[in-house]
Amino acid sequence: MPIEPVPAKYANIADAVQQRIERGTYPPGSMLPSESQLVREFDASRSTVVRALEYLRQLGYLEGVQGKGRLVLGTRPRRRPSLPRRLFDALHAAELTHGTVIGAGGAPASSRIATMLAIPVGESVVARQRVMQGDGTDCSTLSTVYLPAVAAIGTGFADAGPLREGALDHLERCRRLAAADVIERLSARPATARESTLLTVDPGAVVLTNLLVVRSAEANPLLIVDLARPLPSQGIEEIFSFH
Repeated sequence: MPIEPVPAKYANIADAVQQRIERGTYPPGSMLPSESQLVREFDASRSTVVRALEYLRQLGYLEGVQGKGRLVLGTRPRRRPSLPRRLFDALHAAELTHGTVIGAGGAPASSRIATMLAIPVGESVVARQRVMQGDGTDCSTLSTVYLPAVAAIGTGFADAGPLREGALDHLERCRRLAAADVIERLSARPATARESTLLTVDPGAVVLTNLLVVRSAEANPLLIVDLARPLPSQGIEEIFSFH
């Protein structure tokens, strides 16, 4: 992951407006400056400003008011979904104490990741990858977290060092976002060469993949966690027998 993400201009505008909301410059209940004012301030096209504001609307910071503009909602109260242990660890287990970080950095979004994050194919994302060791009776898991580059600004998400908290906790703390639910998608396939090396399994061995799409209260994707682990000899029932 050697490519350093360069945030698009709309991302910088979204970040600046979000910080003003969080600092109280634009308090809850107030009207955001007009598109024309923001166009002049940021020396950007109207479409760029609109895209930045739409991103903030999807995250719950703004709401459109017919004939008036955009109302500032502030930040949403945090809501913690109840999760099985396997999913809770994937989202909340601290990198510093759970596993080894393999790499972090930016890259263009593949078609699969772009679809899951609802962003254009090729747009910058930041990815973090680590191997989470099993507890002696469990297999290791390769975890890759994908985050839109616009949401990674100011979070240190692309830094190589391990986080002192889980990926979702880090994002919620740094960006003051709130996860409302998680969609889980399971599949099985042959391991890639990289997965075979990192998980110490035979080339082509079957791995179980678990794609987690973390969404906001507005059902917009916040981040993706892609998990891969060797398929237990007893089948997937072994994994789902633990809470």
